[in-house]
Amino acid sequence: MAEVAVRTEDFRLAYRLLDRLRDSGIEHVQIAPEYPIPTGVDYWIASHAEVGQTKDARGVGCAVEEIDSVIGSIMNRIAVGEKVQRICFGIDPGPRPGLCWIADGQPAGSMQMESVDTTVDHVMTILNDFRPPESVVRIGNGSPTISSRIANVCLARGLSVQFVDESSTSKGSRHDHVSAAQTICFKEGIPVIERLQVIPTEGEVKEIQRRSRSIAEGRLTIPSKLARAVAVGRLTLSEAVELHTKNLDYRV
Repeated sequence: MAEVAVRTEDFRLAYRLLDRLRDSGIEHVQIAPEYPIPTGVDYWIASHAEVGQTKDARGVGCAVEEIDSVIGSIMNRIAVGEKVQRICFGIDPGPRPGLCWIADGQPAGSMQMESVDTTVDHVMTILNDFRPPESVVRIGNGSPTISSRIANVCLARGLSVQFVDESSTSKGSRHDHVSAAQTICFKEGIPVIERLQVIPTEGEVKEIQRRSRSIAEGRLTIPSKLARAVAVGRLTLSEAVELHTKNLDYRV
């Protein structure tokens, strides 16, 4: 029997749920609203109102704009179960950080993230799904500016943070952020207690300027002041390019 069922009268919601479930690889089935949920189904998804009309604990309420988060939550629960005592996260810092997490010592998931902020947001989503009694975020120390930014955001959200020596965490000739995050996840680190000062290096500033040229298709390079604002998280790279394109003054 399928692990997940879609059972809703909302055609638009059903269509998008089924499409997303196909992409996820989760075994699933669609059930007409007038039929009962088979005993072999672990979760069934419908609108919030439809789930609220039942007392079935397997029901998961969902709106169209919540589909990705609902499917992600179900995938996490299928991977590690409902009752988790401890979750450990590993983050390999970079402009697109690698993220890995293990639940009660077992690998539970990994992915390449698009930014520092979305990385911590995803950590919080997983913790909100499971609410484990214990958790820790282990961050590689190879990119001091970005790792400090991630640590500061985690500390601001009340998370336990450790820095891990990532000198031997990359694999192969091309740095693989996800594989490095997996290694970081399993290594005990040094606790980070207080907010860190974020001071970008000249090399990091030049790298951000190089990336700005790529975004602007070679038309411009943002000045170092804007590049430093990007490095410490005050601006996104796109915002910095837009400011420079419009010749707007940026005050630190």
